[in-house]
Amino acid sequence: MTPQITARIVVPEDAPRTVWMLERGEGVTASRAWAIARGGIKTWRRELEQMMNGSTFRGTKATKAGSAREAALLDEAADQLHTVTPNAALWASAANDLHRATPDGIGRNSDGTIVAVEVKSHEHGYEDKGIPADHLAQLQWQMHVLGAVSGLYGYEIRDEDDMPPADGATWIDVPRDDEMIAYLIYRADLFIGWRDAGCPDVDDLPEDVQAALDAWAPLKSKLDSVAADEKKAAAALKKAIRTSIPHAERFGAVAMGEHGGYQLGVSESTSIDEDAWSTAEPHVYEAVRQHSEWIAESEAAAKLLYPKTTRRESLRFQEVGK
Repeated sequence: MTPQITARIVVPEDAPRTVWMLERGEGVTASRAWAIARGGIKTWRRELEQMMNGSTFRGTKATKAGSAREAALLDEAADQLHTVTPNAALWASAANDLHRATPDGIGRNSDGTIVAVEVKSHEHGYEDKGIPADHLAQLQWQMHVLGAVSGLYGYEIRDEDDMPPADGATWIDVPRDDEMIAYLIYRADLFIGWRDAGCPDVDDLPEDVQAALDAWAPLKSKLDSVAADEKKAAAALKKAIRTSIPHAERFGAVAMGEHGGYQLGVSESTSIDEDAWSTAEPHVYEAVRQHSEWIAESEAAAKLLYPKTTRRESLRFQEVGK
């Protein structure tokens, strides 16, 4: 028995634009999921304003060209899956009607399971780094809304004559990431709750987080203020040392004053003069350049095949209302 899509169509593809924009503004769509997940109240206010009034973005030459290529890319996608149906309807998740998405296509595997399909067309000069984080989140959100088992991401980079690549688009099978989906759902639901509560200036935090924040925020605010003053004073001291202490600009300087001292260190680094090298040894330079490009391309491919994830934390202070 072929699995059925549990999501419902909120707006069919032939609906008037006014209806389309109204319904898009009611819920969190795939194109907004990452910004809402990663952003704070300032970002939420911007996203909400666009949801209510419509985005002022009307497309560029590049995005319009990309839209024109969508049908051709979806035709290519049909070679990757059992079936692919182009989609222009707005869907809502069976789990939450305010979780919404408009995937470029809806595919099926040979066993009938559902695949969310997203295609992108980039202009010449686009730096190929695989799937950008916001596109990956967009595809995962589409999987959530449709109840898809996986996603298919396809992209092309047009050449200098604005023609598609001769060997077709690059296709990446994207497994469903339930942890990312859970994170996107968590943040989307917080955003919806914040909107329903009248868009307060502060978040409703767990008690332990609120207590820790209350202890940290005043200290961090004071530290940032002092650090800014110190940076300005340090710049003035460096300038004075370079101006008045002989040889300090090359060798540094050390001295002690009534309130403390300083030790100014100077380090040097040597780089390659590309122009001089290419002029003196053009054949060697060109061979090295081509080899370097090959290494870079090989490393980029290896990064996709053998990824290693490293996580680092950073903590920044934000003033209320900013």
